[in-house]
Amino acid sequence: MKKLLFLLLPFYSQAQDVPIGNWKDYLSYNSASYIAEADDIIYCVANGGLFFIKKEDKTINRLSKVTGLSDVGVKQVAYSYDLAVAIIIYENCNIDLLKGNQIINISDIKRKEVAGLKIINNITIRANMAYLSSSLGLVVIDLANNEVKDTYTVSNQNSTYGINGCAFLGDSIIVATNNGLYFANINNSNLTDFNNWTLYHSVYNFYDNIIASNNELFIDTSSQIISISINNNTLIQAFSDSIQVNNENYLTHSKFENIKYALVDNENNIWVADSANGLLKFTNYEYQEHYIPEGPVRNDIYSLEYEENKLYHCHGGHANFGLNALINNGVSIKDKYDDWINYDAVKLGNSRDILEVAVQNGTEYYASWYHGIAEMKDGELITKHGYTNTNGTLDTIYYSNNRIRISDIKFDSKGNLWALSSEVNHPVVVKTTNDKWYSFTMNQSQVALFFDDLLIDSYDQKWGILGRGNGLFVFSDNNTLENPNDDQYKLLNTSIGNGNLPSLQTYSLAEDLDGEIWIGTDKGIAVFYDPGAVFSGYNFDAQQILITEGDYGQYLLSEEKVKCITIDGANRKWIGTEKSGVFLLSEDGQEEILHFTKNNSPLFSDNIVDIAINHENGEVFIGTEKGLISYRADATKGASSQGETHVFPNPVNENYSGPIAISGLITDANIKITDVAGNLVFETTANGGEAIWSGKNKNGERASTGVYLVLSTDLYGEEKVVSKILFIH
Repeated sequence: MKKLLFLLLPFYSQAQDVPIGNWKDYLSYNSASYIAEADDIIYCVANGGLFFIKKEDKTINRLSKVTGLSDVGVKQVAYSYDLAVAIIIYENCNIDLLKGNQIINISDIKRKEVAGLKIINNITIRANMAYLSSSLGLVVIDLANNEVKDTYTVSNQNSTYGINGCAFLGDSIIVATNNGLYFANINNSNLTDFNNWTLYHSVYNFYDNIIASNNELFIDTSSQIISISINNNTLIQAFSDSIQVNNENYLTHSKFENIKYALVDNENNIWVADSANGLLKFTNYEYQEHYIPEGPVRNDIYSLEYEENKLYHCHGGHANFGLNALINNGVSIKDKYDDWINYDAVKLGNSRDILEVAVQNGTEYYASWYHGIAEMKDGELITKHGYTNTNGTLDTIYYSNNRIRISDIKFDSKGNLWALSSEVNHPVVVKTTNDKWYSFTMNQSQVALFFDDLLIDSYDQKWGILGRGNGLFVFSDNNTLENPNDDQYKLLNTSIGNGNLPSLQTYSLAEDLDGEIWIGTDKGIAVFYDPGAVFSGYNFDAQQILITEGDYGQYLLSEEKVKCITIDGANRKWIGTEKSGVFLLSEDGQEEILHFTKNNSPLFSDNIVDIAINHENGEVFIGTEKGLISYRADATKGASSQGETHVFPNPVNENYSGPIAISGLITDANIKITDVAGNLVFETTANGGEAIWSGKNKNGERASTGVYLVLSTDLYGEEKVVSKILFIH
């Protein structure tokens, strides 16, 4: 099966504002694993992503589902000079052919159902054919006709041998298997018949890869060799920490930490893919430069937070029963210019497994599932908050004297920093604005006090997720931190009158702009419409949202595990699920506005980990199990008073037909667009602080060339011009 796609060129720069409805990828590219040359381009596979370098100007361009690729998890790439075609192989055995600005997808191998592993090991190009060495045999792709032509299997009566590599010498085709080398005549019309293949007997049984050049065959039989490649009569053998050229000269460098692949290009430059330092270039054995596109240090995401014009991409983790993931990568931080920095465990005072971040006035607090709370300012560690410097308020877990497990941290309305500390007697902890520490008990078993997310609502009540399927808790100190006698807490479960949760397996919680608390469970969504009544004795139970489909009613997303809930500037709900991607729901949850999956969008995976929103421009950051991507939505946070507005694009040229965004408006403002003569062209209501215009008048006709005025009604009902839009034809 083949599918024709079109590559979305030119690429948007990452720091550039993009139109509503457009996507951007924020993948990690620091761990390079494969390289291929194509004329004046060097392709590099890194972290399952793909980018290329233009040799002439050294510009870096990314290729992903955002730019038109059909899949994620790139494994290898090769190039046919005869046909000017790049062959992209994915880990799931999907295949893309890149021909100019067209992408042709060949999914035959991906869709083939087989017993055991399905792996493509290598690509060999000959004439118009790509020979894929795979666990299924040697799969032949006709690059001219964009189709699978044949599959050659090497087998005996009992099993089929996987093929690790392929090479050509004259009229002979040779394949490397786990059972030796097999060869056949390429002109034989029936290579699908195993009887036409001959076993080459040698002292070796296992052959990892083979290449050929100038009637010489080079065979990889060493477990120490990472890769072999040849070009311009130059043989490159890559080892984990060095390169050998033509079996003679060795190349070593301090940036070689874990080499995955190396090759020499047509200008005799040596390119090295290193799993720690990206793509490295050497000329005459001298180091020139390395290439790593901007992005997070890794694709694994535990949580996302957008605070003070920065996106915080936390890489930590833990098992449900407390085991540490022992991740040292800390947190990746993106600024408003799309530049990234990384604070690793060392930078954070040797804090492992960073789960969450809270920021106030430039001071950053990082929750570690191992080492308490790290405090940073201007890129420097101020202190680590632990057992000793908090007078034991941050206590160690009951079965270890060196681990402080902080699952989440949040600021309340007064600027106090609250934290959840798992598996201790006093799990709710606060650091006041004058640096005093207090802790609070729940009179529960330490084993049961295993926490995930924390939410502080408009009443300054603390809501927390009890892990291991134990529902929720709500805590109130009654604004008297020093007096524990008036503290209140309640454990919420599935019982009527005590929470009425649809399930004890809770994964997410969020407060919307109306003060309602939305809960995500493995059985959908529930809402506390009156969270202030939790301790009043009145009915406060959560309610599920009943939606109607045809003649039937069902509860909202009741079949879904809701991993995250995030509220946008229009009070709409962005819902991330484990298996069904992302939903955008109306304010009340009754209307499905958008539903993104990996099949209908550039989304990398349907398993959504977390969602964060830049409320100034409406960019929605979606963390999937396979990396970070964003979508430019049509809602921003509304202003309390009308200030400076921003229109994008402006001017609107004749080639642009997408939506025009007017942001910086007061909340839910009424917007009128008129021509300079005062004739009404369009009228709408803002989504939060952003209004959208299609560029058409009331009759559905595109606006003619000229200047258009944007009028906004303020809180007092008075209209004023807040912006101008220029149309050019």
